[in-house]
Amino acid sequence: MENFFNTYQTEIVAAIISFIVALLTTLLTHFLGNFKLRYTEKLKIASELSKIKYEGITKIRKEITILSSYQNLSITENQNLSVTELIGTKICTPSCCYTYEALIGISKTLNELYGEYGSCLNHTSAIYLVYIRNFLLDYTLVCIEAGLNNEDLRFVSIPLYEGIFKWYKRFDKKLISLMNKPSMKYFAHTGLRYMLLLKVYGFYFNHTKPYKHMYRINDKKDTLK
Repeated sequence: MENFFNTYQTEIVAAIISFIVALLTTLLTHFLGNFKLRYTEKLKIASELSKIKYEGITKIRKEITILSSYQNLSITENQNLSVTELIGTKICTPSCCYTYEALIGISKTLNELYGEYGSCLNHTSAIYLVYIRNFLLDYTLVCIEAGLNNEDLRFVSIPLYEGIFKWYKRFDKKLISLMNKPSMKYFAHTGLRYMLLLKVYGFYFNHTKPYKHMYRINDKKDTLK
């Protein structure tokens, strides 16, 4: 046996080395193949998630454009202007407040957008969506309870346009920032940090002109009688 090993030592060592190399190559190919497959799958999933996120933000931007538009009441309501000096001047009321149908419609749309795409937004963007949605819902209820009809709604909403437009610009800027910095990160909007931001922005929104105007809506009602 010893003579056999001595005689074929080189061939045996070569065979063992060849076997080990073949085994390692097979194992390496297998693991690399699995890694490549997992990596490819991760890229595919990441691509789909990023696409959904981008589409969601784009849809939100499209839907909130109504917050930037207005109706000129000196044109649309010329025959209803009781103050003749205002005829021919530019009197802007938010398009979203032109009728209850429009007001309820955008409120419902924002609510649906938050439910579908809220996790795509970072905390501050989500909070803007939440507070704007809440304001429009509360404003609708306040005006209904005050007994205002569509015509009254248009005139009582005149002071809102400037404030709502500022909200829109700031919200849209945040959305554009998210689009310019693609990320796979999603947000649950829970926890201490989110609750703190909610309170901070709550203080900000409650001290803006639209909210202050809403709190005085009953006084505005009397001026329309």
